[in-house]
Amino acid sequence: MFAVRNNCISEETAFCKQDNLQQSLNTLNEEFESFGISSVTINNDLQTLESLKDLSIQVTNATWKMIHKHRYLMRLHDQLIDLNHKTVNDNVNLKNHVKRLKEDIQKKEHMICKAEERERRLNVKCEDASRNLKQERDEIRKLKKQIQFKETQHEHEIRRITQSSQKLQEQLQKSAGSFTPKDKLLQKIHEKELISYKQTICRLEENNRHMLEEINNLKEALELHQTGIALHIEASGAWTNADI
Repeated sequence: MFAVRNNCISEETAFCKQDNLQQSLNTLNEEFESFGISSVTINNDLQTLESLKDLSIQVTNATWKMIHKHRYLMRLHDQLIDLNHKTVNDNVNLKNHVKRLKEDIQKKEHMICKAEERERRLNVKCEDASRNLKQERDEIRKLKKQIQFKETQHEHEIRRITQSSQKLQEQLQKSAGSFTPKDKLLQKIHEKELISYKQTICRLEENNRHMLEEINNLKEALELHQTGIALHIEASGAWTNADI
């Protein structure tokens, strides 16, 4: 280390000698001017003490200015290094922030895709529910018409049975009034008519019973369809709320 220092000192002392003082001063002036420092005025007569003193003062002032200039440039250099480090850190932070934003965008896009798919499925379910609801309503209208028709038919059948029963009773009364025990032929005819009347009444009553059962079955089917419609409406409302 001392050897390097000695070499530097020897090189510095070797820069200016008595025989090249004028040339060394000119070189220094060029360096001073490159740093924006006023050059040293060189008199032709450097033998007098006064001229050497004036030259020393100029060189000292120029050197002092160069030292301050050097310190200023070093501070500026340090500031630029700090600014560069800050810029690098800002770039790293910005890249990380951009990366996080991209990840957030991807997550949001994935959530949007899931929401759209969920909405599509809910729309399909709502369309199916609406279609089923329409079918159930059509079926209910058909059942109501069938029930109304059966009830009307039942009323007509009851009136017909009542009228037939009344006629049979009248015929029985007439037959009973005209019956004589001595006439066996009339007795047999009377018995056959009586059996036929009873069979007719039983058949009419059986038809009436079947018709009542059919009406009850239609009413039960109507209630089931109405319950199904209520469930469809409730489910459709739940899907709509979930979609919202």
